[in-house]
Amino acid sequence: MSSTNLLTSGARMVVTTHKEDGTSVLHSDRIVEAFSPLGPAQSSFVVFDSRPSVPVDNREAPPAPAPTPQEALPPPPRAPPRAPPGGVFFGVANMAPRRSAPMHRTASLDYGVVLSGEVVLGLDGGEETTLRAGDVVVQQGANHAWHNRTDDVCRIAFVCVGAEKIKLANGEELEETVIKLPPPS
Repeated sequence: MSSTNLLTSGARMVVTTHKEDGTSVLHSDRIVEAFSPLGPAQSSFVVFDSRPSVPVDNREAPPAPAPTPQEALPPPPRAPPRAPPGGVFFGVANMAPRRSAPMHRTASLDYGVVLSGEVVLGLDGGEETTLRAGDVVVQQGANHAWHNRTDDVCRIAFVCVGAEKIKLANGEELEETVIKLPPPS
């Protein structure tokens, strides 16, 4: 698959569940389409699963299949997906070549694995580090930016768990900042 196709392609998702007697079975096997709330040349996202709270009861039926691009999950329109407060989110982010995501903070604990390509993680204190395919990042509510300085799409899988706000020694709480675009004109 070409780097350009990776930006617009969905991903295969297989979901398992249980029969009444406890036997494990396949629930679904489908392609979940990518959507681009920040514009198709910037990035795309594939939402596999989002649960409003944890722990999850695995005896319950799995949620409905992930939404189509027109039915994006809880994030506000024209914003990247994120974990519900007290819940969990699983998805993929695809960053276009030579693009950046601005500085932002999520109200979640984010586990990321770079699946392909490479990306530079920049922090508001000025530090940067390059993550390549196979590298893992654990984001603990850090104010951060992403920079793809290569000619290839970077694909990162994320599991994000809702977290309490970070409270500084002086009592100040660090707020979530969400990447949003202005309304279309």
